[in-house]
Amino acid sequence: MTTVSPATATATATATTPATPASATGTTRGTGTGAGTSTGTGTTGQAAALVSRNTLTADFTTFLQLLTTQLKNQDPLNPTESTEFVAQLATFSSVEQQVASNDKLNAILDALTGGSGAGLAEWIGRDVRAHAAVAYDDAPLTVHADPVEAASLAVLVIEDAGGTEKGRVTIDAKATEIPWDGQGTTGTLPAGTYRFRIESYKDGNLLATRPAEVFAPVVEVRRDGDAVTLVLQDGTKVNADDVKAVRNSAPAS
Repeated sequence: MTTVSPATATATATATTPATPASATGTTRGTGTGAGTSTGTGTTGQAAALVSRNTLTADFTTFLQLLTTQLKNQDPLNPTESTEFVAQLATFSSVEQQVASNDKLNAILDALTGGSGAGLAEWIGRDVRAHAAVAYDDAPLTVHADPVEAASLAVLVIEDAGGTEKGRVTIDAKATEIPWDGQGTTGTLPAGTYRFRIESYKDGNLLATRPAEVFAPVVEVRRDGDAVTLVLQDGTKVNADDVKAVRNSAPAS
Protein backbone atom coordinates (compact mmCIF):
# COMPACT_ATOMS: atom_id res chain seq x y z
CA MET A 1 0.00 0.00 0.00
CA THR A 2 1.23 3.56 -0.82
CA THR A 3 0.67 6.70 1.25
CA VAL A 4 -0.66 9.89 -0.33
CA SER A 5 -1.04 13.53 0.65
CA PRO A 6 -4.06 14.68 2.76
CA ALA A 7 -7.39 15.88 1.41
CA THR A 8 -10.62 16.70 3.17
CA ALA A 9 -14.32 16.20 2.57
CA THR A 10 -17.51 15.32 4.33
CA ALA A 11 -20.21 12.87 3.46
CA THR A 12 -21.59 9.75 4.99
CA ALA A 13 -23.38 6.65 3.87
CA THR A 14 -25.11 4.07 6.03
CA ALA A 15 -26.94 0.83 5.51
CA THR A 16 -29.41 -0.89 7.74
CA THR A 17 -30.60 -4.36 8.49
CA PRO A 18 -34.18 -4.66 9.74
CA ALA A 19 -34.90 -6.23 13.12
CA THR A 20 -37.70 -5.94 15.66
CA PRO A 21 -36.50 -6.00 19.28
CA ALA A 22 -38.79 -6.61 22.22
CA SER A 23 -40.30 -3.71 24.14
CA ALA A 24 -39.13 -3.08 27.70
CA THR A 25 -36.55 -0.95 29.45
CA GLY A 26 -33.28 -2.26 30.82
CA THR A 27 -29.52 -2.52 30.63
CA THR A 28 -27.28 -5.56 30.35
CA ARG A 29 -23.57 -5.26 30.96
CA GLY A 30 -20.72 -7.68 30.52
CA THR A 31 -17.01 -7.98 29.93
CA GLY A 32 -14.69 -10.51 28.37
CA THR A 33 -14.48 -12.27 25.04
CA GLY A 34 -16.71 -15.27 25.47
CA ALA A 35 -17.96 -17.22 22.48
CA GLY A 36 -21.23 -19.03 22.09
CA THR A 37 -24.22 -19.86 19.95
CA SER A 38 -27.31 -17.63 19.70
CA THR A 39 -30.47 -19.07 21.25
CA GLY A 40 -34.10 -17.99 21.30
CA THR A 41 -36.93 -17.45 18.85
CA GLY A 42 -38.76 -14.40 17.55
CA THR A 43 -42.15 -14.49 15.86
CA THR A 44 -42.13 -10.86 14.73
CA GLY A 45 -39.05 -11.25 12.53
CA GLN A 46 -40.37 -14.52 11.15
CA ALA A 47 -43.64 -12.82 10.20
CA ALA A 48 -41.74 -9.98 8.53
CA ALA A 49 -39.62 -12.50 6.62
CA LEU A 50 -42.78 -14.31 5.47
CA VAL A 51 -44.32 -11.05 4.28
CA SER A 52 -41.17 -10.11 2.34
CA ARG A 53 -41.02 -13.59 0.79
CA ASN A 54 -44.71 -13.50 -0.22
CA THR A 55 -44.26 -10.02 -1.66
CA LEU A 56 -41.25 -11.18 -3.65
CA THR A 57 -43.22 -14.16 -5.02
CA ALA A 58 -46.08 -11.89 -6.07
CA ASP A 59 -43.66 -9.44 -7.67
CA PHE A 60 -41.93 -12.25 -9.57
CA THR A 61 -45.29 -13.49 -10.90
CA THR A 62 -46.09 -9.97 -12.06
CA PHE A 63 -42.64 -9.69 -13.60
CA LEU A 64 -43.14 -12.91 -15.60
CA GLN A 65 -46.56 -11.72 -16.78
CA LEU A 66 -45.08 -8.45 -18.01
CA LEU A 67 -42.21 -10.29 -19.67
CA THR A 68 -44.63 -12.65 -21.45
CA THR A 69 -46.79 -9.74 -22.59
CA GLN A 70 -43.71 -7.96 -23.88
CA LEU A 71 -42.70 -11.02 -25.90
CA LYS A 72 -46.20 -11.43 -27.34
CA ASN A 73 -46.45 -7.80 -28.46
CA GLN A 74 -42.94 -7.08 -29.69
CA ASP A 75 -42.33 -6.09 -33.29
CA PRO A 76 -41.34 -9.30 -35.16
CA LEU A 77 -39.22 -7.21 -37.54
CA ASN A 78 -37.40 -5.56 -34.64
CA PRO A 79 -37.48 -8.00 -31.70
CA THR A 80 -36.09 -7.11 -28.31
CA GLU A 81 -32.51 -8.21 -27.79
CA SER A 82 -32.24 -11.41 -25.75
CA THR A 83 -29.52 -9.77 -23.64
CA GLU A 84 -32.13 -7.34 -22.29
CA PHE A 85 -34.22 -10.22 -20.96
CA VAL A 86 -31.15 -11.80 -19.39
CA ALA A 87 -30.28 -8.51 -17.68
CA GLN A 88 -33.82 -8.19 -16.29
CA LEU A 89 -33.77 -11.74 -14.93
CA ALA A 90 -30.32 -11.16 -13.39
CA THR A 91 -31.57 -8.02 -11.66
CA PHE A 92 -34.56 -9.81 -10.16
CA SER A 93 -32.33 -12.68 -9.04
CA SER A 94 -30.06 -10.21 -7.25
CA VAL A 95 -33.05 -8.76 -5.38
CA GLU A 96 -34.19 -12.26 -4.42
CA GLN A 97 -30.76 -13.05 -2.97
CA GLN A 98 -30.78 -9.80 -0.99
CA VAL A 99 -34.20 -10.62 0.49
CA ALA A 100 -32.91 -14.06 1.51
CA SER A 101 -29.89 -12.45 3.22
CA ASN A 102 -32.14 -10.03 5.08
CA ASP A 103 -34.33 -12.93 6.23
CA LYS A 104 -31.30 -14.66 7.72
CA LEU A 105 -30.14 -11.50 9.50
CA ASN A 106 -33.67 -11.00 10.84
CA ALA A 107 -33.52 -14.48 12.37
CA ILE A 108 -30.18 -13.69 14.03
CA LEU A 109 -31.41 -10.37 15.42
CA ASP A 110 -34.64 -11.96 16.67
CA ALA A 111 -32.61 -14.50 18.62
CA LEU A 112 -30.37 -11.80 20.09
CA THR A 113 -33.12 -9.30 20.94
CA GLY A 114 -35.67 -11.70 22.38
CA GLY A 115 -38.09 -10.69 25.10
CA SER A 116 -35.92 -11.82 28.03
CA GLY A 117 -32.79 -10.42 29.62
CA ALA A 118 -31.07 -13.64 28.58
CA GLY A 119 -31.80 -12.72 24.96
CA LEU A 120 -30.09 -9.37 25.37
CA ALA A 121 -27.16 -11.02 27.14
CA GLU A 122 -26.46 -13.00 23.97
CA TRP A 123 -25.00 -9.80 22.49
CA ILE A 124 -22.35 -9.54 25.20
CA GLY A 125 -18.94 -10.75 24.06
CA ARG A 126 -19.91 -10.85 20.39
CA ASP A 127 -18.33 -8.74 17.67
CA VAL A 128 -20.60 -6.55 15.54
CA ARG A 129 -19.63 -4.69 12.39
CA ALA A 130 -20.04 -0.95 12.75
CA HIS A 131 -18.33 2.41 12.29
CA ALA A 132 -16.37 2.44 15.52
CA ALA A 133 -12.88 2.70 16.93
CA VAL A 134 -10.99 -0.56 17.27
CA ALA A 135 -7.93 -1.61 19.24
CA TYR A 136 -4.78 -2.23 17.17
CA ASP A 137 -2.12 -4.38 18.86
CA ASP A 138 0.35 -4.89 16.01
CA ALA A 139 -1.86 -7.61 14.45
CA PRO A 140 -3.42 -6.82 11.03
CA LEU A 141 -7.03 -5.61 10.98
CA THR A 142 -9.72 -5.93 8.31
CA VAL A 143 -11.52 -2.70 7.46
CA HIS A 144 -14.87 -2.97 5.65
CA ALA A 145 -15.73 -0.36 3.01
CA ASP A 146 -18.77 0.68 0.98
CA PRO A 147 -17.19 1.55 -2.40
CA VAL A 148 -18.39 4.40 -4.59
CA GLU A 149 -19.13 2.83 -7.97
CA ALA A 150 -17.81 5.72 -10.07
CA ALA A 151 -14.55 6.13 -8.13
CA SER A 152 -11.20 5.39 -9.76
CA LEU A 153 -9.10 6.04 -6.64
CA ALA A 154 -9.76 5.58 -2.93
CA VAL A 155 -7.85 6.56 0.19
CA LEU A 156 -8.08 4.93 3.61
CA VAL A 157 -7.84 7.65 6.25
CA ILE A 158 -6.69 6.56 9.72
CA GLU A 159 -7.53 8.55 12.86
CA ASP A 160 -6.69 7.97 16.50
CA ALA A 161 -9.35 7.74 19.20
CA GLY A 162 -9.32 11.54 19.58
CA GLY A 163 -10.04 12.13 15.89
CA THR A 164 -6.53 13.23 14.94
CA GLU A 165 -5.51 12.06 11.48
CA LYS A 166 -2.59 9.64 11.63
CA GLY A 167 -2.28 8.33 8.11
CA ARG A 168 -3.52 8.03 4.54
CA VAL A 169 -3.10 4.92 2.42
CA THR A 170 -4.20 4.40 -1.18
CA ILE A 171 -6.44 1.37 -1.66
CA ASP A 172 -8.35 -0.37 -4.44
CA ALA A 173 -11.35 1.86 -5.22
CA LYS A 174 -13.62 -1.20 -5.56
CA ALA A 175 -12.41 -3.07 -2.47
CA THR A 176 -14.97 -4.00 0.17
CA GLU A 177 -12.47 -5.56 2.60
CA ILE A 178 -9.17 -3.81 3.24
CA PRO A 179 -6.36 -5.38 5.26
CA TRP A 180 -4.58 -2.77 7.41
CA ASP A 181 -1.22 -3.60 8.93
CA GLY A 182 -0.75 -0.44 10.98
CA GLN A 183 0.77 1.73 8.25
CA GLY A 184 0.35 5.49 8.62
CA THR A 185 1.79 8.52 6.86
CA THR A 186 5.14 8.32 8.66
CA GLY A 187 5.42 4.55 8.98
CA THR A 188 3.99 1.91 11.26
CA LEU A 189 1.72 3.35 13.94
CA PRO A 190 2.03 2.27 17.57
CA ALA A 191 -0.49 0.00 19.25
CA GLY A 192 -3.60 1.95 20.18
CA THR A 193 -7.21 2.67 19.25
CA TYR A 194 -8.03 3.83 15.72
CA ARG A 195 -11.03 4.49 13.46
CA PHE A 196 -11.23 4.73 9.67
CA ARG A 197 -12.98 6.45 6.78
CA ILE A 198 -12.76 6.12 3.00
CA GLU A 199 -12.33 9.03 0.58
CA SER A 200 -13.31 8.22 -3.03
CA TYR A 201 -11.98 10.19 -6.02
CA LYS A 202 -12.41 10.36 -9.78
CA ASP A 203 -10.19 12.47 -12.04
CA GLY A 204 -8.74 14.17 -8.97
CA ASN A 205 -12.16 15.19 -7.64
CA LEU A 206 -13.49 13.99 -4.30
CA LEU A 207 -16.77 12.13 -4.85
CA ALA A 208 -17.59 11.10 -1.29
CA THR A 209 -16.25 10.40 2.17
CA ARG A 210 -17.76 7.34 3.84
CA PRO A 211 -17.15 5.84 7.27
CA ALA A 212 -15.38 2.50 7.17
CA GLU A 213 -16.48 -0.31 9.45
CA VAL A 214 -14.69 -2.77 11.69
CA PHE A 215 -15.73 -5.62 13.95
CA ALA A 216 -15.80 -4.46 17.57
CA PRO A 217 -16.90 -6.27 20.75
CA VAL A 218 -20.17 -5.47 22.52
CA VAL A 219 -19.71 -4.71 26.25
CA GLU A 220 -23.17 -3.42 27.16
CA VAL A 221 -26.75 -3.68 25.86
CA ARG A 222 -29.49 -1.15 26.57
CA ARG A 223 -33.17 -1.62 25.81
CA ASP A 224 -35.56 1.33 25.93
CA GLY A 225 -39.02 0.58 24.60
CA ASP A 226 -38.63 -0.79 21.08
CA ALA A 227 -35.00 0.32 20.73
CA VAL A 228 -32.00 -1.85 21.51
CA THR A 229 -28.67 -0.01 21.76
CA LEU A 230 -25.32 -1.78 21.75
CA VAL A 231 -22.39 -0.13 23.51
CA LEU A 232 -19.05 -1.12 21.98
CA GLN A 233 -15.66 -1.35 23.65
CA ASP A 234 -14.67 2.22 22.76
CA GLY A 235 -18.00 3.64 23.99
CA THR A 236 -19.59 3.90 20.54
CA LYS A 237 -23.36 3.33 20.66
CA VAL A 238 -24.96 1.39 17.79
CA ASN A 239 -28.64 0.72 17.19
CA ALA A 240 -29.19 -3.03 16.85
CA ASP A 241 -31.20 -2.35 13.68
CA ASP A 242 -28.04 -0.97 12.04
CA VAL A 243 -25.95 -4.10 12.61
CA LYS A 244 -25.00 -5.72 9.31
CA ALA A 245 -22.92 -8.62 10.61
CA VAL A 246 -22.37 -10.47 13.89
CA ARG A 247 -19.68 -12.96 14.82
CA ASN A 248 -18.26 -14.69 17.87
CA SER A 249 -15.40 -12.76 19.41
CA ALA A 250 -11.96 -14.16 18.75
CA PRO A 251 -10.61 -15.99 21.81
CA ALA A 252 -8.06 -14.06 23.86
CA SER A 253 -4.50 -15.02 23.00
